Amino acid sequence: MARYASYETLSAIIRHRFTNPRPTLKEMFSRLVFNILCGNTDDHARDHAAFWDGKVLTLTPAYDICPQGRTGNEASQAMRIYGSNNLSRLKTCLKTAHNFLLSEEEARNIFDKLITTIEEHWGTVCEEAELNKVDKQLLWRRQFLNPYSVEQ
Repeated sequence: MARYASYETLSAIIRHRFTNPRPTLKEMFSRLVFNILCGNTDDHARDHAAFWDGKVLTLTPAYDICPQGRTGNEASQAMRIYGSNNLSRLKTCLKTAHNFLLSEEEARNIFDKLITTIEEHWGTVCEEAELNKVDKQLLWRRQFLNPYSVEQ
């Protein structure tokens, strides 16, 4: 059944069964966008867990974020984003923003914040990860901030 998972269904579950649904929806949308911006296309349903207190669910911290190798520009997420569309693009995220109770402006603000954060911290994160120059260049604009993905 995991192959039929979708962010639309997940957003409905969050709206009805989670504590603090609005901020949780914003966080989940931000995670979806980050997965796309960093090339983590293996974002299947089992990567989105929740704590259960016997009454309601609360989102766990993000985990299993692993940028996938990419030979071309086009990529798709493991989960459907909007309808049957799972293309790894910010354009696709805009189409489903309303499911996360976000306006187009709020969605675009999330895009801008995450893109800016990745750009500002790229060098430092690569140093901390001890990436060599070749790997750093290989990941930049391929997995991270791929031009296909950031088109709005």
